[in-house]
Amino acid sequence: MKHLWYIGSFLLLFFPALAQEESGVNLIIHAQKFKKGLYKSFAEFQNNSPSADGDLVIKTRSNAAQIYLLANRNELVLRDAYGQEHKVKNYWGYCDGQNIYVRDNGLNKIQELGFYCIYEQHGVQPSRSYINQADMTINSMNTPYRLKKLINILTGEILELSAYNLKKYILPQDPELLKEFRADRQRKDQEAYYIYRFNQRNKPLITTSGG
Repeated sequence: MKHLWYIGSFLLLFFPALAQEESGVNLIIHAQKFKKGLYKSFAEFQNNSPSADGDLVIKTRSNAAQIYLLANRNELVLRDAYGQEHKVKNYWGYCDGQNIYVRDNGLNKIQELGFYCIYEQHGVQPSRSYINQADMTINSMNTPYRLKKLINILTGEILELSAYNLKKYILPQDPELLKEFRADRQRKDQEAYYIYRFNQRNKPLITTSGG
């Protein structure tokens, strides 16, 4: 029996697919098909197991509403049996069966699924006020912005995609790629490229602990 335990531990250590099956965890990045529905938590997204479904629809707001009202560019609504729409609250994200969306100042589609998932947050930020010379009123200008962000598929930690975060938190896990990044003079224009490279070279593992 003791020899069988050692063999089992060896298999879990060197064959991560077996470790995932043993632990009951199947990361969404290994899924052949995404399950449609509402993710109420990061764990539900991570495991490709939305806990709620229904007639869910993403409603997009007009550009004017986003800019002048500082509103999110979209929201998720649930249509009931009578066709009435109800705003969905308190959830992490949503999957329509093909695309995955992260809730972060509206719903933002995941562009890269891997060890570090990439999505682009869209928003509007208020800028300085200005005086309208025609009627001497004070108005404000709201500026749209886009910001790429990363999700660690193991921890759920969200980081801004930046050279600093690449050098400080991500690429140190891959010293060879970090060295390449530091030597790249155009690295500030290729930050997403290095995430793609990192995802290709590094696969997250979930293992069980023996006792």
